[in-house]
Amino acid sequence: MEHFSTQKWVDFVRGKADSSTARELQAHLDRGCLACLKSADLWGFVMQQTRRSKRTQPPDSSMRAVRNSFRLRKVVPFPSGRLDLATLQFDSNRALLATGTRSVQASGRQLLYKSGSVCIDMRMEPTPGSDSIVLIGQLLDSMNPGQGIADVPVSLLSKGDTLSRKRTNDAGEFDFGLEPAKDMQLVFGIGDSRTIVVSVPEAGANASGKLM
Repeated sequence: MEHFSTQKWVDFVRGKADSSTARELQAHLDRGCLACLKSADLWGFVMQQTRRSKRTQPPDSSMRAVRNSFRLRKVVPFPSGRLDLATLQFDSNRALLATGTRSVQASGRQLLYKSGSVCIDMRMEPTPGSDSIVLIGQLLDSMNPGQGIADVPVSLLSKGDTLSRKRTNDAGEFDFGLEPAKDMQLVFGIGDSRTIVVSVPEAGANASGKLM
């Protein structure tokens, strides 16, 4: 069965496709193409989140996660579950820039992401004498404050390729060593019905995405 390009699905869910193309795409979905149904659903989710946040363009983190969605599906099984893109709640680099600091020194970077009641608290620390970064974090449930979510599989990916796989410990903690790379994601498998994707900021980049 023929599949359509990502751009066509983006235009389709945005209502920007011409009438002929829209009918063709809808007919393709009606024929039950599973891969394209997933693609349309994912782009629809991103556009829905974009409208809610009143942005004209989807967040870069969401765009990167969706572009890699089919690669992610090869790594983490979620046959009937849903894919959630965690949203950034706090970035210490942005907080510093908001105070008028013109540059962010290479110390630690604190990040907080959230998806539903699940929170991902992370810190990125430079390794002295090298370009590598240590990422440490904790998976938490806001409904049970102070208690981490244990024994959850977590994968570190770059451009859809698996770099490392681990499981959270009894306190919900995890850690990875990172080399400078673009389009990195953390993927958490929450039971058999839910997968959470976190877009990891590029190591060495400030809040606007520029290298320091």
